[in-house]
Formats: sequence, structure tokens, C-alpha cells
Amino acid sequence: MMPSVSYSTLTRLRWRWLGVALLWLAAWLGLYGWLRGQWADAGRWLGLSAPVLAYGLWVVWRGLPLNRRDGETAVLPTFGPGNALTLWRGLAVALVAGFLFSPWPGGWLGWLPMLLYTSADIADYLDGYAARRSNHVTLLGARLDMEFDGLGMLVVSLLAVWYGQLPAWYLSLGLARYLFVFGLWWRARRGLPVYEIPPSVHRRIFAGFQMGFMSATLWPIVPPLGATIAGTIFAAATGSGFLRDWLMAIGWLHPEGARYRRWQAGAYRVATVWLPPLLRGGVGATAVSLLLSYPALFPPADWVALFTGWRLPWPTALAVCAMLLFLVGALLLVLGVMGRVWALALVFPLGFDMITQGATWANGVALACVIGLMLLGTGPLSLWRPEERYMVRHAGEKNKSVSA
Repeated sequence: MMPSVSYSTLTRLRWRWLGVALLWLAAWLGLYGWLRGQWADAGRWLGLSAPVLAYGLWVVWRGLPLNRRDGETAVLPTFGPGNALTLWRGLAVALVAGFLFSPWPGGWLGWLPMLLYTSADIADYLDGYAARRSNHVTLLGARLDMEFDGLGMLVVSLLAVWYGQLPAWYLSLGLARYLFVFGLWWRARRGLPVYEIPPSVHRRIFAGFQMGFMSATLWPIVPPLGATIAGTIFAAATGSGFLRDWLMAIGWLHPEGARYRRWQAGAYRVATVWLPPLLRGGVGATAVSLLLSYPALFPPADWVALFTGWRLPWPTALAVCAMLLFLVGALLLVLGVMGRVWALALVFPLGFDMITQGATWANGVALACVIGLMLLGTGPLSLWRPEERYMVRHAGEKNKSVSA
């Protein structure tokens, strides 16, 4: 259905785009003015963020005729609150891009890339909710969501590799969406069929965790080995999803076919029924091994020294709290109580162990098990899994059936 574009409506929308462009430019130049007094590489930041900023504005301009609800023809004259959050994501990604190819800033300034990308992650979670609440869900919002997701993943994977947090092969995941889109374009150009890809709950879950992980890799305190272990698991989950979608798009897999349904049911059973209990057992075994390696648990002296070196207040009390988090989190994760939440919490004490003790089989296996449970859930024989209901639907959306 072709959009019905009133020239007055589109003109008003273009003026709003101009207002967005001026706000982006003001934020960009304002941050540069502040960085210039804080950081020797501020000039490089300005030059590298400029083309990404311009690309983001061009994407928005090109998509203005899509500012309409699905199934309707009338173009809406305003962006709406959901798109406003998505526009912030585009700006935040451009600001993060400026940190590429410069040394990681020292001190508290080194946290700025992470803070910017984390704000984009939060906006990504809330933009759909805001759009649904305001009845302003548009095709433009869907387009910008995909564009800024892909751009953010590319920029942050480049930055994480540049900072030495992830291996160079991780760039392939940052390029995955662009390679996917290019492949579809190439097939269409050659006259080959391109098939529709059905929606998937797990594609969205993995993408959400992937974005959260990429934000975490930009924490200056995250050990590169821990980031690589976690990143490999996230890459396997995300990459397998891209492969499945590609095989569907080219017609090698048929979502309604009996063979695919059998394969899907088998893979689902392995991932959500058989693996989680094994991973929970792995967490329990490695947690015991780690705890036995400490001469004293309250407080763990190495963690006190670590927090003291970071100049955190009350390092002894924080070390005790971190150890309690580890003990309680490991127990509840093994029991299957709010497993995904405690899996996320356990990443922190395991990271502290990696920093202070170095790489050991116990902390490496424990981290791998925790990341696996974060992605898959705790499976059968779990005592309480209230978070699962929020994993399978968008914020503010009523439950509905979606393909796995």
C-alpha cells in the first residue's frame, strides 16, 4: 500500500527533522567543546563521529515518508515519543563512533563510551513501549530500529576490538547485518527469490542480550579474557540465528515444513530442557571450587585490595557484599530461582575473580555456564522463573504467540 503524503504534512515532518538535526549538531559540538579541555584526541573524535552523525540523519530523512502506521496510508506529522527515543540511539551511536582508533581514555573519561552506548540500549528497550503506549507505532520506527541496531553493533564491535577487549574475528558479527542485507539485495538483483522470515522470540532475546554484552565490554574494568569467553557464546547464539534466517530467506529452510519443525523441536528441546540442568550443575561445581581456593571469604583479601586500587569507598564492606552476592547467586541459580537475573548478577563476582586470580579453569567454566543460563534460562526443575514472562514479549505488550 502506497503512502498518502500530503505536502503540508511532509513539509512539517521535514521541519521537525531539521529540528532533530540542529539538536544533534548542538549535542555533538557541545560534547566536542567539553572533550577538547579533557582529552588530547578530541579532534580525532570530532572527525570520526561526523560521518556517522551525517549517515544517521540521512537515514532519518530518507525514511520520513514511512512515518505511518502499518496498514494505513496517512503519514503522521510528528515523530512521536518512541521515535524520539530511537533518534537518541542514533545520536549516541554516532558519539561512540568518535572514540574509534584512539587510545582508551584514562580515568573516569574511559567510562564515557560505555555510558553512551548503555543509554542507547535502554532507549532500545523503551522505544517500542513508548510507541505502543502513544499509538504511534510506525514503519519509520521499525526502519530506524533496524538501522541503528546494525550501526551500533558495528561501531561497538570495532571499538571493543580496538580496545583489545574482543578478538578481531568478532568484527564479523558487527558486519553480519550488512552482509545479510547485501546478500538479499544481490539475490533480488539476480532475479532470485527472497522469502519472508517469520518473527522469532529467541532472535529478539539473543539480540537484547548481545547489545547488553557489547555495552559491558566497554567497561574499563572488564578483563579481556572474560569478555572473550562471554563474547564467543553470544556470537554463537547470534550467528546461528543469522544463519537460520539466511537459510529461510533463500528458501533452503521452510518454516512450515515438517522437516524444519522436527529440527526446531529437537534443537529447542536440547537448548531449553537438556542443557540448562547441566549448566546449573556446572555453576554449582565451579562455585565450590572457587570458594575453596580462597583462604578467607569474609572478607576476600584480594577483592578488598582490588576495590582499594579502584579507589572505591568502603572496600572491605563492598568485598563482603560481592562475596555474599556470589554465594547467594550461585545457590539460587543452581536451584533455578530467577535464574536469568542471578546469572547476570554472578558475572560481577566472577569478573572480580578473573582480575585478581587470573584465568583458571573454574572461573572460565563458571562464566561460560552463567552466560549460557542467561541466554537459555534455567530449564526444568526450576523453583521459580518469574522473569520468563517478560522475555517473550515486548515491554507493555500483552502476551501473544510468536515463533521460537
